[in-house]
Amino acid sequence: APLSVIIPAYNEAASIADTIQSLFEQTLCPEEIIVIDDCSTDGTGEVARRFGVKVIKPPVNTGSKAGAQNYALARIENPWVMAIDADTVLAPDAIEKLAASFEDPEVVASCGFVLPRHVRTLWERGRYVEYLFAFTFYKQIQDYYEKPLISSGCFSIYRTEVLQSCGGWPT
Repeated sequence: APLSVIIPAYNEAASIADTIQSLFEQTLCPEEIIVIDDCSTDGTGEVARRFGVKVIKPPVNTGSKAGAQNYALARIENPWVMAIDADTVLAPDAIEKLAASFEDPEVVASCGFVLPRHVRTLWERGRYVEYLFAFTFYKQIQDYYEKPLISSGCFSIYRTEVLQSCGGWPT
């Protein structure tokens, strides 16, 4: 099914090119890629435009990642929408693997296994441990009971209609 990707971005000029490039290298390519330039001051929108993706800019900063995502969600017409952070780089088969979970008509959201790219500082090490614990312990328990509590905010796919019907992401 056709997939739209939305990338909320505020001052992500240093990383957004890698994110977009990883989307172009997917084995299952999205139909559209939309970058929400949330009133950046570092040229994020210009970097994204060089890739030929759609760049939209709210009249004022939305104040949150969820606000930027919801700004774009209102414009999505494809049956599937993927949210990805502007500093996330996907493995080439990431979308294909996630899309397979939607063969079950009961599935409305699916998220990928995420690990930090850099683990140098104390902050990065803490995030790495948090992600490892979340994806290797919490997610397995949630999968066992078939009751997920959260879908990773940095890389998830949703049924657009369901996400729009519940008002999008909580701000």
